[in-house]
Amino acid sequence: MKNKKKIVSIGLSCILSVGLLAGCGTSKNDNNQSSQKKDGGKKVTISAMVQQSRYYDGLQAMIEKLEKEENIVVDVQVVPDAESLNMIKMKLNSGEAPDIIDYNIPAVYDIIDPESNFANLSDEPWVENLLISDNVTYKKDGKIYGFPFLSVPGTHGFIYNVDVFEKAGIKKVPETWDEFLNVCKVLKDSGVTPIYVPKDSWVPQILMTDNFAKALGEEKAQEYASKLLNNEMKWTDIPEFAEIIDKYLELYEKGYINDNFTSATYDDAISAVADGNAAMHFNGDFFASSVLEANPDANIGMFAIAMKDGVDVVTENMSSPGFVAYKGSENLDTVKKVFNLWSTPEYANLYFKDRPGFPAFKDVDGGELPTYLQDINEKFIKEGKVIPEWNFYVMDLNPLCESSLYVYYVDAPAKGDKDGAAIMKQFQKDFEQYMKDKGVEAFN
Repeated sequence: MKNKKKIVSIGLSCILSVGLLAGCGTSKNDNNQSSQKKDGGKKVTISAMVQQSRYYDGLQAMIEKLEKEENIVVDVQVVPDAESLNMIKMKLNSGEAPDIIDYNIPAVYDIIDPESNFANLSDEPWVENLLISDNVTYKKDGKIYGFPFLSVPGTHGFIYNVDVFEKAGIKKVPETWDEFLNVCKVLKDSGVTPIYVPKDSWVPQILMTDNFAKALGEEKAQEYASKLLNNEMKWTDIPEFAEIIDKYLELYEKGYINDNFTSATYDDAISAVADGNAAMHFNGDFFASSVLEANPDANIGMFAIAMKDGVDVVTENMSSPGFVAYKGSENLDTVKKVFNLWSTPEYANLYFKDRPGFPAFKDVDGGELPTYLQDINEKFIKEGKVIPEWNFYVMDLNPLCESSLYVYYVDAPAKGDKDGAAIMKQFQKDFEQYMKDKGVEAFN
C-alpha cells in the first residue's frame, strides 16, 4: 500500500519511554511572539505521559519545533490507552507523577480530584484566547486545571472504508438500524469483517453513550440523569438502556465483529480499516484522522445512525484531548511556558496540519474540513442536530463506569452470560454501593 505509515503496536503491560528533545521559553508578555533558541543555554527536562492513540504526528511536530527553538527536554512516556488511567492514579498516589499528563479535559476532573492533584492554570495568558472556556472549567470551583487542544472535540459515528463498501456492492450508507444490519450481512458474506472492535474498554462504550442519548433525547436524558443521581430512579427503570445493549450484543452474535475482539488493540482497529480488512469502526471522528495517518490513500467516510428509528441527531464528545500539570511538579514554571507556547498559532497550527479539527484557541488554523466530515457537517452540525453524549450528563460517575460498566460491555460478548437487562441489574448494584461509599445523602 502506498505511503503507508508504520503503526507501532504496544502490549498492555508495556510502556515505551521516548526521550524527545523539546523546549520553550516565553513569558506572559511575549506569549504571542516567536521564541528564539538560547544558544549555549542550559537545558531543562520535563516529563510527559501520553496515551498511545494520541501521540499524534502534530503533537510530535510541536515537540520537535520546541527542540529546535528552545532548550527544554520533554521526556515522553507513551502508554497503552487501556493502562493510562491506572498509570495516572498510581503515579499520583506515589507522588512521582510526570510534569504533564495527557487525558480528556474536563472528564478527568470527575475521575481525579483536580484541586488536590493538578496545577491551577486559571491565570495563564492562554486562558484569554480560549474560544469556549466553559469546556475546560471545573464547575465546583470555577477554575481551569487543564490545557485543551479542541473547542468542539468531535462527533460520533461509523467511520468506514468507502472502497470496501463499493467492492461489496453497497452503494449508499444505511439510514436505519435494520438497513445497517443488512449492510453488515452483505459485508460479512463478501468476506470482510463488518465492524472492528478492540479490547480497550473505552472504545465499545462509545456506541452505548451515543445511543443512550439518542434514544432518550436531550431533555429526557438530562431528567433521567438527575433522577438517577438523586436515587429517584434506577438504571433498570430505563428499558432503552437494556435494549441498546442487546442490539450491541447482537452484532457479536451475528458475527459482525472481528473474532479477536478480546485481544485486538486500538492500533489493530486503525490498521484494519486503513487496509480494508475491516469495513467500519464506531468512534469519534478523530479515528478517521488516525486511519488517514496510517494510510493517506485510504478512501474514508463517516455516517451517523441511531439504533432507535426516527432519531435524526448526532452526539458530541464534550471532552477535549489535552494535558493537566502535576501540582507537585518542580518544573511548573517551565510547564506553564510550554502551554503558553502551545496555545499560539505558531505551534497549535502544527497540531491540526494533518488532523483537521476545531481549535480551542483563537486565530489557530484548524485546517480544511476533511471530506469524511462534510456529510455530517451538512446534515447535522449546520442544522443544529447535535446533542451531548449520555456520559456528559453523568460525568461524576466516570470512575465507576470505567471500572465496571465499560468492562461489562467487553466481558458480556466474550462470556455470553449476560444480556442488557442483566448488565443493567449488575450495574445498579455497583451504582448504589458507589454512591453509598461516596456518602451521597440520597443513598444513605
